[in-house]
Amino acid sequence: MGTGWKRKRRACQDCIVRKTLAFALILPALLVVVIGCSDGRKISTPPACLAAPEFWLTALSNAPERVVIEESASISECLPEKQTVANQEEVGRTAVIVASSLAASIKGETNAGGESNSPTADEAALMAGYLVGALEKGANESEGIHDVMVTRVEAAATNGLEAAGPAARQQYEEGRDAGLAEG
Repeated sequence: MGTGWKRKRRACQDCIVRKTLAFALILPALLVVVIGCSDGRKISTPPACLAAPEFWLTALSNAPERVVIEESASISECLPEKQTVANQEEVGRTAVIVASSLAASIKGETNAGGESNSPTADEAALMAGYLVGALEKGANESEGIHDVMVTRVEAAATNGLEAAGPAARQQYEEGRDAGLAEG
């Protein structure tokens, strides 16, 4: 009779251990589902900011007025304070492509797409300045995590600006001022 009691006791202990183990494994998964991994703040990059460079160029044609990509996000909004590294890279890559395209137009070269409707040197300088100013505005509000990206975009945007003449340089500065104000 003593042996049967020990078996029942051992079976009961095994049952408790199994239940505790199952609870310990399932509880964290349930908490992640219920609570989530976020602190509740929306920190995602607006989808328009992840659009192709052509959309950015189309939006920039509105400079020096307020530029909005795909009618939903200003350029400065493309640099949220706690942006993911992947989104930083995507926005930065797009901004450098756009800046390089505008720099080619400033220098009188055809853009990568070879389109005949590319902006004049002065229009491209204005757009490039706006792009840089708007990115500076966004970076000023994001505690410095975007500073390197802005420096790279500025370098791409101003490549050849000095040789373009005083009118293009003036347009660049006007665009930059507008981007800082409206961006």
